[in-house]
Amino acid sequence: MPKPVKEGSVPAVKWAPRVFIMTAVSVAVAILLSYVSKLDESALVFRQARPVTEATIVDVVSGMKLHLRIRRVEVSHAIVSIDLLASKSTAKADMLEDLYEIPRVLFGASTNINQVLVRVLDGSQDKEGTPGPLIATDARREKWLPNEPKLRPMSTEEIQTYLETHYRTTYTPKWQQRDRQKS
Repeated sequence: MPKPVKEGSVPAVKWAPRVFIMTAVSVAVAILLSYVSKLDESALVFRQARPVTEATIVDVVSGMKLHLRIRRVEVSHAIVSIDLLASKSTAKADMLEDLYEIPRVLFGASTNINQVLVRVLDGSQDKEGTPGPLIATDARREKWLPNEPKLRPMSTEEIQTYLETHYRTTYTPKWQQRDRQKS
């Protein structure tokens, strides 16, 4: 026969499942929050912009999703210069996306970089020597639009127009010749 329960008291047996359920829910929320922060690590919302120096430029550049090989990176005060190497098979779209991506990432990740100089060099030359430039861009922070969405889904022509209207973009005769050959 069960013991009578005093008024106002609750048997301890009913609290055990509740404590277990609350503990399980708390652990699940903690795991979910840590997983969500890992997913959004690449989002600029969770990143703090910091000064980019010669010591930290490797970390910033290695986080970029580029199509071309990096040949040279130089940091000088508030200016970053990057040379990229293109092969004969490198598509125009890949070169233009990299020219867009580099200033976007550097301006978004830094507080001290005000100018980004990017050159795409022709690495497909048969003769020995230094590869000549194909295209160059001079991006200034004041022309950068930080709230503009990524251009990835846009066409090559739209990316090219963006580069020409927001940054100083220079095309060499080699670029123009290569562009005519590919089209």
